[in-house]
Amino acid sequence: MRDLVFEEAQKIRHIEQLFRAHVELAGYNEAITPIVEEFELFSLKSGEEIRNTMYVFLDKAGRELALRPEITPSIVRLYLNSMQHLPKPVRLYYIGRVYRYDEPQQGRYREFRQGGVELLGSDSLYSDVEVLDLLYSFYKRLGIADDISVKINNIGIYRLLFRKYGINDYLQEHLLHLIDKGKKDEALQILQDHVKDSAGIDLATKLIRSEVKMENVDELISSVNVEGLAEEVERIRKIVQVLGSLGVKLNVDLSFVRGLAYYTGVIFEVTHPKVNFSIAGGGRYDGLVEVYGGPRTPAIGFAIGIERTSAVLNYERKSQPQVVVIALDDSVIDYALVIANLLREKGISTLFNVKEQQLGKLLMAYYEQNVKVALIIGTNEKSSQKVTIKDLSSRTQEVVGIDEILDRLRQIL
Repeated sequence: MRDLVFEEAQKIRHIEQLFRAHVELAGYNEAITPIVEEFELFSLKSGEEIRNTMYVFLDKAGRELALRPEITPSIVRLYLNSMQHLPKPVRLYYIGRVYRYDEPQQGRYREFRQGGVELLGSDSLYSDVEVLDLLYSFYKRLGIADDISVKINNIGIYRLLFRKYGINDYLQEHLLHLIDKGKKDEALQILQDHVKDSAGIDLATKLIRSEVKMENVDELISSVNVEGLAEEVERIRKIVQVLGSLGVKLNVDLSFVRGLAYYTGVIFEVTHPKVNFSIAGGGRYDGLVEVYGGPRTPAIGFAIGIERTSAVLNYERKSQPQVVVIALDDSVIDYALVIANLLREKGISTLFNVKEQQLGKLLMAYYEQNVKVALIIGTNEKSSQKVTIKDLSSRTQEVVGIDEILDRLRQIL
């Protein structure tokens, strides 16, 4: 867990502020959920990796709780508790901290931030396209859309194959975890132990080993009689076609899976050449509301890793305060504060001097801190409702009325 200050903190807040503005313009409403939740909320369907890295503890009443390792289950809980009556789809977004007991390394911290959206109550192709476009256009607003790569697949292909051969949900989760972690041989061995149909094993092997491309997938899936498989493939094609016409480049990888156990359909992930980890990802989870006891509610969402996105973003730190207000006497403190607040209200970054030093030393110190202008206020300035403006670069100064301060500062700055 890290302390963030100066440019690093500014960068994080910049991403968060831009994300909030971006998704609110698309009709998403903010949801703020607790950092502490019941352990079972995440243990049911978050997947092996997250279950093994959660911070879990008992509270004073003996309840098993966890620091949230992700936020989607919390949003689903919120939806179930208080939003089922709302017109569908329900569009929500969040920005918050999450916790995982991982081995710390670049791009992987034990406390980190996510910003995400969840669209609940639609299984339409349109909702897939909306969410993917929203994700891509956010990185476009950050100015790095040309550098990112968006990988896409439909995990529904694997789900249908697994169900066809009687593989239960628990084993499905384990297989997808193994594939996600690159343990493909281990996953294939388990499949061979459970599936006796040669065509099914052949298709699964080629999918897992990245030997299937969109150009030849139709021929391969026709070799197995699995209802709905062709439709799941076609869904990817349509998404790629629609977003491709808008200039969004999607890379279809039919071997790609994600570690979260609740995904049921389209999944996607964003990478950047500067780093060797994903910076965002998401997918469709049509069964999660049912897992928690609610009615069937199809849903799709994504989360951006805020620190991970920060790692690839070139960002120029906002300038330090440009103006300092210096009161020369205790009797003018009130007037000096009025001036400082006036400038801040007009968007001018302004320091209020609290150092008790000679004026010459103060002016030199602020000049070395790159402050541009000093407003000097003594008893004469207060009584005449004026200020002395000193340009610290040119070392020139003038006395102006309170109604002239803003215009004069804008000329100097």
